[in-house]
Amino acid sequence: MTPDITGTDTAVDRDGTAFGLAQRRSWVFSAWWYPAVLSVSGAVQAGLALAVGQSAETGIFLAILGAVSAALGWALTAGQRFTRTPPKPPSDIRRVKQGIRTTPVMIRTILIASALGVGALVFFTPKGGSPGSLPLLGMLATWPLGLAAGLAYTRQLMIKSPILYAQWLERR
Repeated sequence: MTPDITGTDTAVDRDGTAFGLAQRRSWVFSAWWYPAVLSVSGAVQAGLALAVGQSAETGIFLAILGAVSAALGWALTAGQRFTRTPPKPPSDIRRVKQGIRTTPVMIRTILIASALGVGALVFFTPKGGSPGSLPLLGMLATWPLGLAAGLAYTRQLMIKSPILYAQWLERR
């Protein structure tokens, strides 16, 4: 039986162990991905600041902070990344399935809200359209894209959890 892409097929995994594996992989991914997004947005801010002749100090600080945090997140989750311990089923499988259904709406909301926010800064602030505001706008545009990509990946992990779990069992 093939899994339903909405994650509602309970015949494949009655106790939710596959969702547990997907959650574990999601936590491992999140531990390094979101700090890496901060690092990239800081690098964008620094690059744009240099391009318009401003100080890149804030962007460099954010890039370093994000890179160090991503490395630390990767290191702290190494045990979970390479474990052979069976995953624990989530405590609320209905909530996981609801998350699969609602994540696309969250992604659209984040992207629309950030686009409106950046647009409002450009059009409604005195210096919003000036080249001097470009580093801040670049950083504010980059971060939501990384957030949305992370949420989309996590959703795919949940959708494909029965397949991922079967592959994990084979390697184990």
